[in-house]
Amino acid sequence: MLRTASSVRSGKPRVPEEVGPPASEEVRVREEESIPEELPDAENVIVCSDAEVYQQLVELADRIFAGAQVGKIPEERAIVQVLRACMDRLRKGEGLLTETIRQRGQLSNMAQCGTDSAILSLRLALELGADDKRCLAVGLCGLIHDIGMLRVPRDILEGEKLSAEEREVLRRHPIESQRMLADFGSAFSWLGPIVVQVHERRDGSGYPRGLSADEIHEIAQLVGLADTYLALARPRIDRPALVVYNALKEVIDMRRTRFDNRAVKALINIVSIFPLGSLVKLNNNEIGRVIGTSRLHPTRPKVEILLDSRGRLQSSPRQISLEEEPMLYIVNPAIKEGVLNK
Repeated sequence: MLRTASSVRSGKPRVPEEVGPPASEEVRVREEESIPEELPDAENVIVCSDAEVYQQLVELADRIFAGAQVGKIPEERAIVQVLRACMDRLRKGEGLLTETIRQRGQLSNMAQCGTDSAILSLRLALELGADDKRCLAVGLCGLIHDIGMLRVPRDILEGEKLSAEEREVLRRHPIESQRMLADFGSAFSWLGPIVVQVHERRDGSGYPRGLSADEIHEIAQLVGLADTYLALARPRIDRPALVVYNALKEVIDMRRTRFDNRAVKALINIVSIFPLGSLVKLNNNEIGRVIGTSRLHPTRPKVEILLDSRGRLQSSPRQISLEEEPMLYIVNPAIKEGVLNK
């Protein structure tokens, strides 16, 4: 998964006119699809905090999506600059990943969703040993893979119950993403054959073409895994967010079927047994948020205590490392966010 060679295999970049049954074998002719040999270097990379880098990426995504609505081509160099800053922060620690969950309890807009997908996808690529060029390609794909949602009518995006016809319109958005990226020119058109496959699944259950296994570009598989995990942990109009711990359990159940097993193991390594950002209850009845993980002792993360043993919200939360507190341990890893609002 995620080889570091310059060429990788992907589906033929053909856009079907209708979303329907899986394409025939004749349509699925394989060809070599390469990431550009050179992505632009970032100029004047400024060292920023995790929160500042996260906000820069959100603002950048917002400009990309706003510009796309009026046909404005994104600034490739600006995107690469911020993505390189993300890579730098991710190599230094978990702070940037923590930023992706701070707004998890609210309905996210496209810019926030794209930002979170880019960051987690990048982290997965780093975990799997990808080189810088491949990591940048993964981050770029994660950031704008759902740009075709801009072509989906608002009443469908905001509908709680969709008809079969409306659901088919929604499932066409990867095709729209590919078309929009083609219109952006050569700097972005290479992404089209990848983003159109992000919602495909290895068992053939995805869309829009029902591709399976190695028919799916490996970058698309990686971004699809990150996007699925994040989507489960976010609230939607038709359902509340899953507890982060339960979101991870659902993804684990999809290994070897919908997702590559090695990629799922990488996700587990990153978010740990008790996922970063999740709320947990300790044996002394205190409730806290996981803010740091330990590979040596995955059951003993770093926790920020938010509620004391009587359920009182702490105005000045304290941080504890369970590695250093042998008498404390987690008794419930699936506390809902609503407990903080009581």
